[in-house]
Order: sequence, then structure tokens, then C-alpha cells
Amino acid sequence: MQMSSLYRITYSGQLMPGHSQQAVVTELARTFHMTEDEARELVINGAGRVIKQGLDAAQAQRYRDALIAVGLEILVDPPLEAQGLSLNKGPSLTVDAGGLVPQALPTGRGWGWIADAWVLFKGAPLSWIIAIVLFMAIIMLVGLIPWIGWIASTPISTILTGGLMLGARAQEQGDGFKIEHLFAGFSTRTGPLALLGVVYLLLALLLALVLVALMMLMLGGSGLMSPDAMSTPEQIESQVSTMTALPVLVALLFAIPMIMATYFAPVLVVLDGVGVIESLKLSFLGCLRNILPFLLYGLIAFVLLFVGALPLFLGWLIVVPVLTIVVYTAYRDIFPGTARN
Repeated sequence: MQMSSLYRITYSGQLMPGHSQQAVVTELARTFHMTEDEARELVINGAGRVIKQGLDAAQAQRYRDALIAVGLEILVDPPLEAQGLSLNKGPSLTVDAGGLVPQALPTGRGWGWIADAWVLFKGAPLSWIIAIVLFMAIIMLVGLIPWIGWIASTPISTILTGGLMLGARAQEQGDGFKIEHLFAGFSTRTGPLALLGVVYLLLALLLALVLVALMMLMLGGSGLMSPDAMSTPEQIESQVSTMTALPVLVALLFAIPMIMATYFAPVLVVLDGVGVIESLKLSFLGCLRNILPFLLYGLIAFVLLFVGALPLFLGWLIVVPVLTIVVYTAYRDIFPGTARN
């Protein structure tokens, strides 16, 4: 790291508007794994204290946003060498996983994510629609490649998703969303995004193998494969329905945690530089802590998809981009302060 990129974080001694001292102390202790006495001493007597130094711009922004979310008014000094200062050891706070602590939100935020996504969509509707259509077309075309298409499509899909998340952040920061953001993942964290796609593929294959194995075991135990089996078509249909019910239920039990672990993983990888395994853990934890908001969001999303499908699926040109942006708005909400690095 060059000296020109170094910043430091200082506590001004003031609280952010609307935050009480006790609430800040409690949240500071919880988020940064301090005792309440340590947190209270910082809040009351820490004016001018350097909390963290020697940070690059992204790290400085992350610490600033995480601390502001807690309720502290924070100052970010310009590059240290510009002030003729050197790095000195001092008290500092450590944020687990780079400050990525998933928050539990009220149920109503399930609707709030959609409302926030709609605002971003309205800012560049044509660009979002074209980007999503291109996304779908690319995945379909790649899938048509003999032998390797179905394998390659998953990592490519993950890389393209990362690009869309970069575009959503750029739009929120005022830079605007452009169609070329779709391909930004091919120049930002490409390797980890591709590896994440490979993990997706392996998890899906494992789930499919479990499903097939269960169905084969139940089919073998049913006697339908026996040459002496004597059943009417109605009896066979009833037995097949019974045999498929359990494997499908087991598949759902495996699929739900898998979806939770992969939902936020691309955005965590591309925007926060989180490792592949860590992104899966954080995504699962973020979803688990927000089951009720996600249930509300899922119900609303189902209704939107149903209504959007009525006019020859044309409504999906709006609904699908909005639901794609929800990945970003929910991430920004659940992992406060991380999306604006």
C-alpha cells in the first residue's frame, strides 16, 4: 500500500442526530464486541480519539459507515502524509469480517427493499431492462454450447450478477446505471465470482444426486420394478405420487438453506471483497436473522411475478429487474455501511 492511500478515523465526540447515549453504548458494544463499560468510556470521553488509522479509502469508508450506523459522529482525515503525520499506534476497534455484521430488521423492510429497488429502477429503467434481457440471452446462449454449456453458464451467471450489483451501487452513489455495468464483474473480483459459481454448481449437483438417490431407493422398495408386480394404472399412479413426495420434501429442506447461503454471496464478494466461503456464511446468517422480512418479500414478489405474467409476461420486463435490484437494497439494509465503500 502506498502512503498516498492512508486515512484515519476519528471520533468527533458527538452522537448522530436521533441517537440516545445508552442506545449507542449498547449497539457499539454489541457490534464491536466491547464491554458496555469500554463502549461508554469511548462515547463519553473519546472526543478526538483516533479509532483506526492506516486505512485505504475503501477501508476508511467501511469503518466510517459502520460507526455512523451505530450512532457515532465520525471524521475521516485526508491522507496522513498530506498533513505531515506518521502512523502511530493507538486504540482501535476491530470489526469482525471487515465490519460485515448482518442486522435483524423489522418485518416491514421486506416491502421496503422493493420500494427502494423501484426508486433505483425508475432512475434508469431502459438500461436495467436491456441489461436483464442481455443477461438472460447470454445465459441461454452459453447453455446451448455442447458438453460444457450447462457447466459454464453458472459461473458466468455469477460474474454477471456481480456486475449488476456494481451497477446498483454506482447508481446509488450518483454515477448512474449503465448497460455495460453488466460486464463489470469480468474486471472486478472475477476469480472469486467464478469460483462462487462453481460452488453453486456443485451444491446443485449434490442436491440433484440426493433427490435421484432417494427416488431410486423408494422405487426399488415399492416393488414396482419387480417382474411379478401386478398393479392397475391407478395404483401405479398413486404409488408414484407417494414415492415422489418424500424426495421432493427432502430436496426442499436442502434447497432452502442453499438459497439462503447463496442469495447475498455475489454482492458480498464483489462489493466487500469477502472470500467465497465467508460470503456463503454471511449470506446464510443475514437471511436467517431476517426470516420474517424475507417471508413478506417473498409473498409480494410472488404476487408481482403473477401479475406481471398476465399480459404475455411483458410485466416481467419491469418485475424481474426490480427483484434483481432487491438483492442490492436488501444487502445494503442488512449489512449497513458496507455497500457504499
